[in-house]
Amino acid sequence: MADEKKGIFGKLFGKKDKVEEVAKEVKSEAEIAAENARRVAETAQKKAETEARKAEYEAQKLANEAEAKLEEAKREAREALDEAKEAAKEKLEEMGSKKDNLAKEMAEKAAAAYIDNYTVQANDTLSHIAMRFYGKATPAHYTLIYEHNKDVIGGNMNLIKPGQVLRIPALPEELK
Repeated sequence: MADEKKGIFGKLFGKKDKVEEVAKEVKSEAEIAAENARRVAETAQKKAETEARKAEYEAQKLANEAEAKLEEAKREAREALDEAKEAAKEKLEEMGSKKDNLAKEMAEKAAAAYIDNYTVQANDTLSHIAMRFYGKATPAHYTLIYEHNKDVIGGNMNLIKPGQVLRIPALPEELK
């Protein structure tokens, strides 16, 4: 029985050593797995940081490109505005010249449209003046003088006053 006890304890102790040996192996493998996991995590973190830096670089690059395009668009807009201002200035100058020429032309025509100036004398009427310049004193003739001198005579063609200077228009073809 003593051998039997010794054999059981021997077997148990032998197994205990085996268990301890397996436990050491498992612990060693667990430590290796933990170390590998730590390395994988570090690698993943470094990779994530690298990707984040790449993304940040790309975002900054895109922002710089967008800013450059914006500045280029602003420059082009300023140039277009300057060109438009210059074109408008030239057009205004051209229109001013045309206006001046037209005003001069109209003044020349207006001057040519009048044959004389007449200073109203005491007892003058528009009929008398029409007879003097046109040789006829019809309503068409004296009304023509009145229409060209409303600004001087006023609203009543029968009230002309000595000293008023009237422009005598040239007769249109239909009154000649």
